[in-house]
Amino acid sequence: MTTTPELWKTVRWVAVLATLVLLGWLGLRTFERGVGGTMSGLERALGAITGSETRIVEGRAEISETAQISELALVEMKMSATRSFENETYVLRYFPTGTKRLIVRGDYRVKAGYKLKPGVSLAMEDGKPVARFPAPEILSVELIDYQPISEKDGWANDITPEDRALLLRELRNQMRSEAQRSGVLDTVESTLRTRLGDLLGAGEVKIERPAK
Repeated sequence: MTTTPELWKTVRWVAVLATLVLLGWLGLRTFERGVGGTMSGLERALGAITGSETRIVEGRAEISETAQISELALVEMKMSATRSFENETYVLRYFPTGTKRLIVRGDYRVKAGYKLKPGVSLAMEDGKPVARFPAPEILSVELIDYQPISEKDGWANDITPEDRALLLRELRNQMRSEAQRSGVLDTVESTLRTRLGDLLGAGEVKIERPAK
């Protein structure tokens, strides 16, 4: 008579413990699936925006290291600039040969974005996505067309192909400097935040610089 209540009591405790173990296992599986889904989402988002192979390393989605540094161009625009070249020469230091002058306008295609070096990654920190990207920069300045606005030779001092090449090099450097001052690099950062936010379905994405 006394063994039956004790037996049922033992059975109840075993059932309770089994239920707790089962609930714990189910919770762990749910958590693992959630974390796994988050990691795969981060990996897919980073791969989609960079066009690179990605992997999960210590809870972060990172681009795989490659021998070559690839580029991510997020902003492309057309810009124009004008530059002049002037030179006066002398014969025997006393007899002027005239002044040559050349003014050129150049039309350029400028691309801005990121160089995807090792260290680019995407992770969730305190429930918010954090992207680590290098500083944005001007990736390319491509000459589309140029027009000589004014050309003038000295009577014995002609414009040479070397003069034109020098002026075009200076014009390209000028165009790069003007592009950097134009605010396009801020637009690149804003575009990156927006695209990552859309891919992740997140309202805000924080951008950090990779640790050196």
